[in-house]
Amino acid sequence: MNLNIRKITIEDWPTLVDWWRDWEMGYTPEKDFLPENGTGGIIVETEDKTPICSVFLYSTNSKLFSLNWPLSNKNFRDKKVKNKAFDLLLLGANNLCKESGGKYIIFYGENISTKKFQERLMNVGWVTTGFNRYSELIKVI
Repeated sequence: MNLNIRKITIEDWPTLVDWWRDWEMGYTPEKDFLPENGTGGIIVETEDKTPICSVFLYSTNSKLFSLNWPLSNKNFRDKKVKNKAFDLLLLGANNLCKESGGKYIIFYGENISTKKFQERLMNVGWVTTGFNRYSELIKVI
């Protein structure tokens, strides 16, 4: 199955809100809390436009980018394709940061709710600064 990666658009907002609800995150951020008013991220979808996963990227006044709000389509059940989609998502995040002059990416998340995502990051070369209730993972790109 072919996958596409693209920038998040305002038309994706209802999908992202559904994903926050489906995963019972307890909080859906306002658009103005997110980079570029809710469009500062990337999303991976199938060739027939079924969205699979997304992430937001915050830029800073240094060479550091922050990767945040990883989301996925809870109803997309093909694990093999979903894993490939996450691999593409993380590669896309690396490339977007590098193209924007970034050198580092950080992810900060609560261990229980983001454990699987943190494992994905470590599988592609991210390192952790420690495991308490929250962990920081960093990648030099």
